[in-house]
Amino acid sequence: MKKIMSLLVTLLLLVSAVAGLAEEAAVEPVKIGQVDFAAHGTGCFAVITAVVQGDVILAAKIDEFQFLSSSETLEAIGVPNSDQSFGENYPEGKVLGSKRVNNELYSTNMKRAGSTTQIAASYNAIEAYVAGKTIAELEAATGADADAAAFVDAISGATLADSLGYVRGIVAAAKAASEQVGTYTVYNRTGENVTELVITDNVTGAATSNLAAAGLADGAVSVITYAIPGGEDGSHRLTLSFKTESGYEAAFTTLSIEVAPITLLAPDALTGATPINFFTPAE
Repeated sequence: MKKIMSLLVTLLLLVSAVAGLAEEAAVEPVKIGQVDFAAHGTGCFAVITAVVQGDVILAAKIDEFQFLSSSETLEAIGVPNSDQSFGENYPEGKVLGSKRVNNELYSTNMKRAGSTTQIAASYNAIEAYVAGKTIAELEAATGADADAAAFVDAISGATLADSLGYVRGIVAAAKAASEQVGTYTVYNRTGENVTELVITDNVTGAATSNLAAAGLADGAVSVITYAIPGGEDGSHRLTLSFKTESGYEAAFTTLSIEVAPITLLAPDALTGATPINFFTPAE
C-alpha cells in the first residue's frame, strides 16, 4: 500500500511539473519596440519605446528632441558629441537636446505659455495611462476621428495638447515590437560575380534596392536583413532573386522570415529545382 501511495504521489508530482512547464511555455515573450515619431508639431521628434507582451503594453517611455537655447539661468544640455564634430552644424546658439534631460529649461518655457505641469511629468502620466492597455484598445481610442482636446482630459496628470500624438507613437512602438526580422548570411558560390540581389515581399510586392550593387564576388559573404511589420502570421513569404555577371538569373520564391545561411548556386551545381540551399558551404 505504501508503495502504491508513493507511486501515486510521484505521478502527481510529475503531472504537476509537466503542467507547470506547459503553462510556462504558453506565456507570451516580452518584446521591446522603438520608433522615431512626429508626435508634436514640426520642430522636434520623439523617440518612443514600448515593452509589449502579446497584445498588452507593459510599459512605455517617451523622450523628445529639438534644438534648444540656454536661458539666463539654465544651460541647454545637448546630446552626446554636441561639443564635438556632431555639433558643428547646429544653428548658432542652439544645441540638439532631450526635453527630459532639459526638463527644467523646457518646462520654464512652457510655464510662460501657461502650463503648470513639467514636460517630464506629462510624459510620465501618458506612460502610466497606456500601461496595461492593449494595442487594439489604444488603436480604437486614437483613431482618425479621435478628439485631441478630449484626449488631454482622459489622461490624468498630463497637460500636453498633443497627448493624442504621443499615445499614437506608443501604439507604433508597440507594433514595432512585433516586427519580424529575417537575417540571412548569403554565400556566393555561383562561380562568378553576382551583380543583382533583391528580396521582394510576396504579399505587398515591395522590393529592396539591389543588395549587391557593389558586386558580390564568387566566394564572398554578405549578411542582409529584411523586416515586415508586426501582426503578420508565420505564413509570410519572400522572393530572393539574383543575377550573375554572365546574365544567369534565378529566384527562390518561398523564403521565410528566419535566421538562416543561404548559398547561391551555379546552374551546374543544382541538385533540385531551387537555385539556393540553406547550408553553410564547406571552406
